[in-house]
Amino acid sequence: MVSNAARKYEEAKRPTQVIRSVPVNRPVRWSRFERLLMVVGGAITLLLIITLLSTKIAINTRQRNLQDLQAKVTQVKNSNASDQQEIADLTSQSNLKNIAKKYGLSDKNSNVRNVNK
Repeated sequence: MVSNAARKYEEAKRPTQVIRSVPVNRPVRWSRFERLLMVVGGAITLLLIITLLSTKIAINTRQRNLQDLQAKVTQVKNSNASDQQEIADLTSQSNLKNIAKKYGLSDKNSNVRNVNK
C-alpha cells in the first residue's frame, strides 16, 4: 500500500502538461521581385553559357586553321629548300662542264670572267 500511495502522490504532484499545437511550416511564396530576379539571373547565366560555347568553338576553328597554315608553310619551305638544292646542283661547275661536253661545247678560260656580287 505504501507504494500505491507514493505513486498517487507523485501523480498528483506533477503539473498537468499542456499540449501545444505545432504550427505547420508552409513555404513562403516568392515575391514578384524575387521571381524577376531569378528569371533575369537565369537568362544571364544561359547567355553566358552560350557565349562561352560559341567562343570555344571559334577558338578551336581558328586553331585548326592555324595548324593547317603551319603545315602548308612547312611544306613550302621544304619544297623551296629542295628546289634551291637542285638549282645549286644544276649550276655547279662540274654539271655545266658535263652538259657542255654532251652538246659538244668547249670552255675557253681566256674568255671567262667570274663576277661576284
